[in-house]
Amino acid sequence: MPRESKSAATIRRRRVRSPRAEDKAGGPNKKLTLVSSEDELESKDEEMEFPFQNVPREVSMIHKVIMSRKTLFSGLLAFRVFNALMIQTAFVPDEYWQSLEVAHNMVFGYGHLTWEWRQGLRGYAYPLVFSVLYKIMAILHLDHRVLLIKLPHLLQAGFAATGDYYLYKLSNKLSDQRTAQWTLLCQLTSWFTFYCCTRTLTNSMETVLSTAALYYFPWPGRVNKASWKYLALVAAAIIVRPTAAVMWLPLCLWHLSVQTEGTMKTIKAFLTVGISALAISLLIDGNFYGRWVFVQYNFLEFNVLRDMGTFYGSHPWHWYFTQGFPVIIATHMLPLVLGVWKDREKTLFYVMLWTISVYSLLGHKEFRFIYPVLPIAMHYCGRYLHQLCLPVPGSKNKLHKKLKSTNKDVGEMQSDTQCNELTAEGAGRQLKHRNTGDDVEEHIRTDEEPKAGVNLHSQVPCAGSNTAKYEDTGYSSKTSDDDETSGNKTPSADKVISQRHSEGAEVNTDIETCDQKTTNIPENIQEKQRGKDASFRNVENKLDGKKRTRAHVARWLMLFLVLTNLPIALYTSLIHQRGTIDVMKYLYDTSRRRDDVTVLFLMPCHSTPYYSYLHRNITMRFLTCEPNLDQLPKYVDEADHFYTAPQQWLNTTFPDTNSTVPSHLVMFNALQSEIQNFLDKFNYHDCAKFFHTHIPEGRVGSHVYVKCR
Repeated sequence: MPRESKSAATIRRRRVRSPRAEDKAGGPNKKLTLVSSEDELESKDEEMEFPFQNVPREVSMIHKVIMSRKTLFSGLLAFRVFNALMIQTAFVPDEYWQSLEVAHNMVFGYGHLTWEWRQGLRGYAYPLVFSVLYKIMAILHLDHRVLLIKLPHLLQAGFAATGDYYLYKLSNKLSDQRTAQWTLLCQLTSWFTFYCCTRTLTNSMETVLSTAALYYFPWPGRVNKASWKYLALVAAAIIVRPTAAVMWLPLCLWHLSVQTEGTMKTIKAFLTVGISALAISLLIDGNFYGRWVFVQYNFLEFNVLRDMGTFYGSHPWHWYFTQGFPVIIATHMLPLVLGVWKDREKTLFYVMLWTISVYSLLGHKEFRFIYPVLPIAMHYCGRYLHQLCLPVPGSKNKLHKKLKSTNKDVGEMQSDTQCNELTAEGAGRQLKHRNTGDDVEEHIRTDEEPKAGVNLHSQVPCAGSNTAKYEDTGYSSKTSDDDETSGNKTPSADKVISQRHSEGAEVNTDIETCDQKTTNIPENIQEKQRGKDASFRNVENKLDGKKRTRAHVARWLMLFLVLTNLPIALYTSLIHQRGTIDVMKYLYDTSRRRDDVTVLFLMPCHSTPYYSYLHRNITMRFLTCEPNLDQLPKYVDEADHFYTAPQQWLNTTFPDTNSTVPSHLVMFNALQSEIQNFLDKFNYHDCAKFFHTHIPEGRVGSHVYVKCR
């Protein structure tokens, strides 16, 4: 096949030398082998161009920005930095109290450590990341409040972008590049990912590490690097959050079960990575605790074996299936279900199902606990959206039949119309035939019915013009089967001409072309004909467009996902539960103006950040909510004791005016009516008010009040 005649869409693969062939040949005549793009996934990163080529029109800007894998990560990083700067609200206390507050205490010497740190339930590995950042800022004298708040989130944004990038590579590895593009778009449009991924939560870091580990996991049938890479990432995820072992237990066992060769080498890698990770964790935690602490066991023993997490609330066993997962997946549930249903490879779906099922056995449940399975769900969403862009099976045959039927009807209509118009206008053009051509000439002159066996359609030059149109579409212009089997058969033009040659007829080869003949037709006749041609082309285009309908469905579905997830992401990131963040800025400004500031938070425990968002060593107190660690009978924590009788608790804690009463009280508006006598007694007045949420619930009000004296 000549090089010039090859199609531009032909896939060309590089021919590279096989290492084994080199060893055997040992000379210049070395065996060549074809290496597919899947085999070169790792080594071809630099050569991969346009990872967003052929994307939907709605994301063409991404196509312009992200042109290669290098710029792909840069684009993701820029997006997640924007994501981090958009977060102005609070989600859960752990994003401050189990990371930034601990790091602030490690570097600056003050900061509250919750009861988990006294019991050895938390590891210092994750807070250590932010403590290094804080230490650098302190050395450079850049430890300003705004930077102490924003830079950790920007650092987490870098981790989140890495997770997005590895999700793209994972989807590309398990499927193809187009699927990876759709998967990444689903990831970027997920409201919960936008809301959670840049927060300084151990769950966010666990999700990043697990996604990267899934990419390096030795999936059967695909080229895999050394197992230690995914094992190291799994170990890091378990160090950060020990419950990560729930998701990885079946995958690691599966890895061992499908191992056909090198089993001992794999077991050795498991032991080496596991022991090394445990040793590093023991060294880090032992250094900061001042004693040897096995944090991973303590965490699992407290939360899983003893299920003490139910002290902070419990849910029914089906909560993750009926509320938790549907909320975080939101409208992506539709492509997820269809993607799982249509996809043959369901290993990752079984991993999702296993993880959610095991977490369902625990009493205490939160949305963020199942966040690590969300990227897996995005992969199946991408799989379905990509399948929508593929041709519908069997649609080509249906289109073929419709085109043939339309070709017959429109072609006959045009031939009859042309012949009648030529006769009516007296064009005087005659088809010159010898011997057997008189019958046609006689028909044209006398406007009579053609004789039997003569196809008028084949005698008019314009009638053949439509045949070329269908040849361009790739479909045959032959008469349909129904026409051939009907009683009134009409021979084609080729058959008529062949018949006349067999009868000694000599066809004049100097017949004028269609365009030449139409120049003698009046303008109104040509305009009418052009209108009919345009109608014919519209029918043809509509039929041909049915092959691309599924791609349009994918684009509309993606637009639907954006329109439904974007408002939720913006509302939860900018508005919902922002009062507890804004009040810390007010307290910081007040503490700079006054030296005698003392603060009492009359709110559910850990409702606000603490010293990491204040960076001022002032006296503060909050209502504690430690579980019954000593198994005391009729135990009630301080927060519950306060809300049982708020006025009585305040009178007991501050019996007279001579006691040390705090200068500022921070509380939700729902509490004010219950402690109004105490406020009047000590002359508290309104100092600030901050909006918190449109959905007040229980002890949490719609606004945060600051009372001062």
